[in-house]
Order: sequence, then C-alpha cells, then structure tokens
Amino acid sequence: MTDARLPALRALILEDQIKLGEGAREVAEAICERHKGAVRGLVFYGSAMRQGEVADKMYDFYVIVDQYKSVYGSGLKRFGSWLLPPGVHFMQITGANGKRLRSKYSIVSEKAFHRRARGGAFESMLWARFAQPSAVLSDDSEVRTQLLDTLALACAHFAGEIRPLLSGPVTPLMPWVRGLSESYKTELRPERPDARASEIVARFEARYRRLSEILFAAELETPPKPGRARAFLCQAKWILRRIIGKPMGALRVMKAATTFNAGLDYILEKVESHSGVRLQVTEEERRRPLIHAPSLAWRLYRAGAFR
Repeated sequence: MTDARLPALRALILEDQIKLGEGAREVAEAICERHKGAVRGLVFYGSAMRQGEVADKMYDFYVIVDQYKSVYGSGLKRFGSWLLPPGVHFMQITGANGKRLRSKYSIVSEKAFHRRARGGAFESMLWARFAQPSAVLSDDSEVRTQLLDTLALACAHFAGEIRPLLSGPVTPLMPWVRGLSESYKTELRPERPDARASEIVARFEARYRRLSEILFAAELETPPKPGRARAFLCQAKWILRRIIGKPMGALRVMKAATTFNAGLDYILEKVESHSGVRLQVTEEERRRPLIHAPSLAWRLYRAGAFR
C-alpha cells in the first residue's frame, strides 16, 4: 500500500468509531475488571455493533492483552492461546437497568493481534473480520492509534487478497461482497456466505464505496484484464483456506470448551438465529459438550444447519 492510502484509510476507520451504548459500555468495563491489569484495549465488533443494541443481543469483543501469561498464568490454557488464538470466553452480568447483558469475547495478545490482523496470518479470520466496521476502546492513546492503524491495514490486506480475482467491469461493492463471501466459506457458519456478505456490504454501502475509491481506484476506472496465473494462484489460496479453515475452526471450538462457560447454549442459539434449526440437548450433553460434539455436529448437519 502506498503512503498516500494510509491517511485516507485512517480517516475512514475513524468515522467508524461510535460511542458505545450503555449495555456495551457496562460489559466492556466488566471485562476489564475481570482481567484487571492485563487489558491493553478492546475492539467492539459483530452484529450488536453493526445493528445497534437490541434486547438480549450478545456483545462481541476482541480483548487485546499484554501477554497470555497475565490472563492464564503458566499452563495449557496459555499454551493453547499462543498456539491457536484467540481464547474465547463468556460473560453475563446484570446491567444498571436490571437487564441481562451477555458477551462472547476473544482474548489475544497485542503482538499477535497486530501481526495477524495486518495480514501476517494465512487464515482470513482476523483481517477479513476487521475490514468490517468495528470500534476501538483504550485509555492509552498510543495503543488506540496502533489498533486503528491495524484496522486500516486489515482493509488494505483484504483488498490485496481479492484483487487478482477481479476481471471485467468492477463496481464499487463487488470486491467486498466477493471478499467477504470467500472468507465466510472458510469458516463454520450456518448462513449462506453470499447472502451474508451482500447483507453486510449493503448495510454499510457508503463505507464500502469509499473503501473502493481508496483501494480499487484503478479497477473502477479501467476494467482489469484477467490474469490467469495470478487469478489461479489467488483462488488456490482461498480454496486452501477453506480446507484448513473449517478444521481449525472445529479445533478452536473444542479449545473454547475449556474457557467458555455456557458455550453449547451459545452455539446452538447462534445456529438457530441464522438457520432456524433448533436442537434439543440433554443435560449430559450440556455438561460434557466436548465428548458429545461429533454427534451434535452430525445432528445439526442432518437438520440443515450448516452450508
């Protein structure tokens, strides 16, 4: 990315920054209190950030910590978070107005977050996720600036991973719908990737048009000629991400069983909200989700929950 693009991306990312609602703010404060002394910053993202705070909505945060040892001490949880970040946790509190507030939050070290979200990871999980709108929270101005820069660089890296696939006339929203769809296909998701990608881009149409003006200016002006070798290599990378991504996602779900209380209920709730498939589980399955994971996954698949 040329130097001229970074200031424009920074300005756009700054426009994404929103003032947190009361519920999100209370949850963020509770997370910081739980991991007091370790938290460097938080990134608020997901449907609660995109759609606004509605009744019983789960709040999604990435929690940036100085090091895993500060949260997990020395042991397997620390090693697992270093080997296969992030560590996923659940929090439920009662807000000041008496409402139940819930959060799924992911813990990742500051070093790992910046490296992976800026394009240092082969998987698209972080740099594609944070090419979408998100809000940064930190009391440290330097930490906040670095996180905002990482979000800007995530957009740039994401654009670079999609550019070789474009040919012929390119419209402003096309790269982002294509890119998000490719990324969703690498994850274990119940919704249709193309429909989900189109929905998110349509919700923030003006934002993605401006991103294209910054990152795809040449392609918008002059239809790119198909470069077969580059397109083949790029598509091969996305296919490999699908092959790797879904097993890695399954491993992360199993790892989350050691840190994420109420994890099974959350997963089933998410599956139902996206696919309409409701699965009844026993108390035994709820107590030992890891042991019953294969049979639960098969039942969900048979019911049409995963695509």
